[in-house]
Amino acid sequence: MNLISEIISKKVLNLYSGKIEGVIVDAFFDDKYKKIKYFKMFDETDEEYEILSTKIYAISDSIVIRNSQAIIPIINQIEINSNNPLNLDVYSITGNYLGKLTDIELDEKLNTKLFKTTISTFSPNQIVNVKESIIINQTDKQVSISNFKPKTNILNTPIPQSSNEKVTIMAPQIESIVDEKNQTQTNNSNFKIDSTPAPQKVFGNTDFLLGRKSLKAIYTLNNDLLIKQDTVITKKHIDLAKRFGKLAELTIYSKRN
Repeated sequence: MNLISEIISKKVLNLYSGKIEGVIVDAFFDDKYKKIKYFKMFDETDEEYEILSTKIYAISDSIVIRNSQAIIPIINQIEINSNNPLNLDVYSITGNYLGKLTDIELDEKLNTKLFKTTISTFSPNQIVNVKESIIINQTDKQVSISNFKPKTNILNTPIPQSSNEKVTIMAPQIESIVDEKNQTQTNNSNFKIDSTPAPQKVFGNTDFLLGRKSLKAIYTLNNDLLIKQDTVITKKHIDLAKRFGKLAELTIYSKRN
């Protein structure tokens, strides 16, 4: 049996090289939350990678992989939003509050067996929807999220455009460029300055760190204290860790409170 709270923060061991490749910081599930598809890993420089669950050789004190081929870079450092449901509130379809999701029990093949909240448990088959909260079905009646989809309102349906409708094509905007040396103005329709900033690194869901306790004091590169030892991790600590490139270290040196 494996718990997702214990897998997160484990180091990744490469059997072939004998090297510690990084630390697991998040997990991504399939659409029905019945299996983990892959884990996200940070290396020592906080670069992001993914490890497919099918490429994991063993799980014990560390996550064991055969070689570096199991590690895939995340393209452009931008990833889809994490679907890790840890720390989400859980409700029944009748509106009963069932606690906050605190852990997920997995089998040896990383299939989900049991979801644990602060006051109850439920199986993957009971999940109806997972968005900002988790909705589960505790009744004997089979329920699908499609049962609650709003019906199409014919009054709000767009009217198809007529094939005879006139279409106006706007001419491309021509930018004026001034030659400072000759004080002459020229036009160049092919000249364009792209002021779009380079994409920034987008972190996945880091809420799994909330409520965990730091195992040691962590400092920034300027030797400023980021978090004290034995301190419960808050959103402020997570934001600071992201800013100063200490998220991997904060994950490694933390434990469930």
